[in-house]
Amino acid sequence: MAELSSPQSAAAQSAQTAGSGAPKGFGIVYSIILDETHEYIKHVGDKDLEFFGETSYIGAVQYRLVGQPSSDDASLPVAFPFDKNFKTLPLINESVEIFQNGGTSYYKRIGQEKTPNVDAKKTIISETFPPTQIPEDKNTSYKTTAETNTPKTNVKESSKYDKYGNYFEGEAGIHKLKLYEGDSLIETRFGQSIRFSGYNNSQKIFSPTTIIRNSENAESKKKELKVSTEEDINRDGSIIVLSSNQYQLPFQPGTVDDKGSTDFETKPNTFKAYPSKLIGDQILINSGRIILSAKNAEMIFYSKKNYGFISDGSLSIDNKLGVDVNVGDSTNYNTNDRDINLNTGNGKINLGNTKLEPLVKGDAWVSLMEELIDAIVQQVFLTPAGPSATGPTNVPKFNTIKSKLKSVLSELNKTS
Repeated sequence: MAELSSPQSAAAQSAQTAGSGAPKGFGIVYSIILDETHEYIKHVGDKDLEFFGETSYIGAVQYRLVGQPSSDDASLPVAFPFDKNFKTLPLINESVEIFQNGGTSYYKRIGQEKTPNVDAKKTIISETFPPTQIPEDKNTSYKTTAETNTPKTNVKESSKYDKYGNYFEGEAGIHKLKLYEGDSLIETRFGQSIRFSGYNNSQKIFSPTTIIRNSENAESKKKELKVSTEEDINRDGSIIVLSSNQYQLPFQPGTVDDKGSTDFETKPNTFKAYPSKLIGDQILINSGRIILSAKNAEMIFYSKKNYGFISDGSLSIDNKLGVDVNVGDSTNYNTNDRDINLNTGNGKINLGNTKLEPLVKGDAWVSLMEELIDAIVQQVFLTPAGPSATGPTNVPKFNTIKSKLKSVLSELNKTS
C-alpha cells in the first residue's frame, strides 16, 4: 500500500473510507459557538431551532475555505465537530479540514504543531484573506445579506480577527509528550493528557499503564519546545497512575524541587514491610489536596496487607458517632515524650469489661492517709487511771510513713 503524501490526505482518505463524506477543503476558523448565546444562533431559522434546538450548534465553528472569495462575515458557513462524542475545539485563526455529508459540513483539527497549546498565528485570517465588507449594524447583518447579497455599509479590516478567542491566550511552555510504541494518547492544549501505554517502563516490558495528568509542571515548561516531555508523577499538578507489572513508580512524597529533593520529613519507621519497589498492579493519586467523599453511603477500605498513614502534620478524626476498633495483636503507642490525653468530660474510662472497679484518685488517697496518720498519732485512750498520754510511743515511725505517702503517686499519669 502506497504511503500517503501528507497528514491532510490521510485524514481525507480516512473520512472517505468511514463513509463520512468527501473532504470539502481546508478552512480557517473565524468563530466558535461555545453556548446558546452565540450571535449566529440568533439568526438561525425558526424551523431549524424548533427541530434541533439551540444547543445542537454548541461546538460548531464558523469558517472560510482557503481559496474562497472574500464575502460578508455574516454569511460564513458553519461546520460541526467530526466526532460528536469527543470534541476538541479549534481556535480563531486555526486550520481545520472540512467534510461534507448530506448537506452538512463537519470539521477536524489538522496541521503540524510544535506545542499542543496553539498551532496557528494570530494573523492567519488577515494575511490569508483581503479586507472584507461587513455590515455596521450587526443586528440586521444576516437579514441584509440574505435579501441583497451585498454588505450594507462601510469597509472594515479583517485584522479584527487577529486573536485566538475572546479570552484565550497562548500558554508558553506546553510540550508534546514523548510517545512509546503502540501508545494511545489524548492530549489537550493545556497540559492535560491521558496516556494508554504498554511499554513506558525502563525495561520496555509489556506492562499496561494508564496515566491521567491535569497539568504540566513548571520545571518541564522551562524546556525548549523542540524537545518532548513526559509525565512527572511527583511534580505535575495532579496525576493518577494505574500501572502494572514492571512499571515502577518513581514516587516521592511532598513537594519535589528541581534537583529532585523533597520537603517531606517523616519516614515510615513503624510501617512493617514497606515496599522497596513500587511495581505491580497499583494506583497512585498525587495532588496538592485530595478529597474523598461518600455523600450518602459507606466509605470502605480493604487491605490484604499492612496499611499506614505517614504525614508531616497531625491526624484528627471528627465523628458524630463513636469509634469501634477490633484488633488481633498488640496496640503500641510511642509518643516520643509527648502526652496522651483522654478528655472524656463526664464520660467514663473503663479498663477491661468484667468486674469493673473504680480507680483510686492518688491525691485524694494521700490526703486521706495523712488524715488517718494524724488521727493515729493524736489518739488518747481512756484507762481506769484516767486518759492516757496523747499518741502512741512510736509517733516518729508514723510520721516517717506519712512523709513517704506521695511516693506512690505517678509522676506522668493522671486521672480525674
